[in-house]
Amino acid sequence: MTGWLKNYSPQRFLISFGLAAFVGLMASVASEVFVLGIAWINEVLFVAPHAREDANSAVLLPWFTVFAPVVGGLIVGGLLLLLRGNRPHGIPDVIFASQTGGSHIPVRTGLLTTFTNFTSIGFGASVGMYGPLASLGAFVGSLLAKVTADHRRLGVIAVACGVSSAISTAFNAPIAGVIFAHEVILRHYSIRAFAPVTISAYVSQVMATEVFNRPRLLEVGEVSIQHAYEYGAFLLVGVVGAVVALFYMRGVLLSGKLAGKLPLPVWAKPPLAGLALGLVCLGVPELLGAGLETTKATLNIEQVRGGNLDYITGMTTMNAIINTEVVLKALLLLAVLCLGKSIMTGFCLGMGFGGGVFSPALFVGATFGAVFGLALEALVPGSLNLSFYAICGMGAVTSAVIGAPISTILVVFELTENYDLAKAVLISVVFSNIICSRLFGRSLFDVQLLARGFDFSLGKDKVVLQQKTIRDYVTHEFVKVTPETPCSQTLDRLLAADQTEGYIVNESDTYLGQITLNELLQIQRDPAKADPAVGDIAQHEQITLTDMTSIFAAMKKVEDFVGESVPVVSAKDHLKLVGVIPEGNIFKAYSDAIGEIREEEYGDS
Repeated sequence: MTGWLKNYSPQRFLISFGLAAFVGLMASVASEVFVLGIAWINEVLFVAPHAREDANSAVLLPWFTVFAPVVGGLIVGGLLLLLRGNRPHGIPDVIFASQTGGSHIPVRTGLLTTFTNFTSIGFGASVGMYGPLASLGAFVGSLLAKVTADHRRLGVIAVACGVSSAISTAFNAPIAGVIFAHEVILRHYSIRAFAPVTISAYVSQVMATEVFNRPRLLEVGEVSIQHAYEYGAFLLVGVVGAVVALFYMRGVLLSGKLAGKLPLPVWAKPPLAGLALGLVCLGVPELLGAGLETTKATLNIEQVRGGNLDYITGMTTMNAIINTEVVLKALLLLAVLCLGKSIMTGFCLGMGFGGGVFSPALFVGATFGAVFGLALEALVPGSLNLSFYAICGMGAVTSAVIGAPISTILVVFELTENYDLAKAVLISVVFSNIICSRLFGRSLFDVQLLARGFDFSLGKDKVVLQQKTIRDYVTHEFVKVTPETPCSQTLDRLLAADQTEGYIVNESDTYLGQITLNELLQIQRDPAKADPAVGDIAQHEQITLTDMTSIFAAMKKVEDFVGESVPVVSAKDHLKLVGVIPEGNIFKAYSDAIGEIREEEYGDS
């Protein structure tokens, strides 16, 4: 208790809480502007379904459908040339920044990413909105953290606050926003982060409901379980949903690889994708944009079947599904939506459009669940509540894609306030995540980071150790001799320095080998032998490290090392000896790095 009081800092608590509230406020405003701006552009360009219902737009509709994504692609192509790495900043980058402590998001990168995502979604690219909102929230948090004197310690928390605020505003679900920030971004729970993140989420939720009067974007009607055997069906939804999620995630990754092989300049790929998307959407317009309206209609499919057709205004395919009396035709049309969204989202992202995978996963999961429920209803006696299956399918697919099973369940519970439904989604989510984690990975974001060389499967420790180098632990106090130096003279120098190893270099400090005290003493014991030069008996096959070797790589390399120190050569010139690192210093570097991680996670605020 005394130790806690000693480390307790009221000033730090006040700063972190004040920053959290301000981040929540500003991230909520930024998210609202982002969403309203996209909604306005979607309306003008006839991307939004209800805008397409206007009879006056009948002549212009095909032209806007095809060419709006093309124009958006041209703008995005130009923006990609300005972005570092020719790609926008996404959720994987936010995860990496928060896990490695590098929470600073450059202003240029943040602004260009936001504009790229805004243009992509606004002009109808088949990509998600919630990922860009989370990235925008992270950028706001990173930006505002700079005003504090302790921005190094508060930066990661501020980023998490921004993400939780964006999710809370978008879904009108503050609890899910808090858990999402911890489950996907921070990946640990501590009161040091939990309290500020909670403050941000609730400030955003108050702004969304009391100031902006935002409805719940995915609010669904009353649903209930009608048959006991459906509990087994929900489990099966999770199993089959895992297959759907795997198809979707592998499609996104494959599209990126194939697009990278196209012999086209970076700027030309997005408009080409826009043209292909536009032509496809002449037949299936629901694939345009983020598809939130179609997702909401599918989640409320039971109400639509009951006669509430407001949900499907302007949706050609959804109207055909509801109006047909042929079950097979309805199944095929729903399958077209599910499969089409999976393919077009991967295609658009792979070709360079900005956007996320979260919203399309909701779309794909909801339509898959509706297909499953409709097929089951045709096979068993009695009617089923298709909304139940749409919601379970949405949870099964989305949770596996974003690696957030708990957040997904909480989103459903907060949006529906239906405990039975939350239990059903829980079953589907658990089995979907078990299968996907075994066959694919924790999430699509983790696999994307793994492709860049960052493996978070064992937690953040390994990645942090891969980022930190041994440079600060290299010592320059060692015995250095030339190849011509006699063994007797080298022995005297080692004894005077109280060291057991000498390092042989030429006049330009090129590393040539190593000699040990034990070897020199054995030569001295035989007076019949001449006094050879150390260059003649040097050990040339010793391991070496560079001054930029990571702590993780150094530890792996010295696992079987026997000796006092490891020679360290320059990373720029691998032949030049710049120092040595005692084996104990490598383990000290490891201990210091892990200590910093634990202090960042659980230290005082």
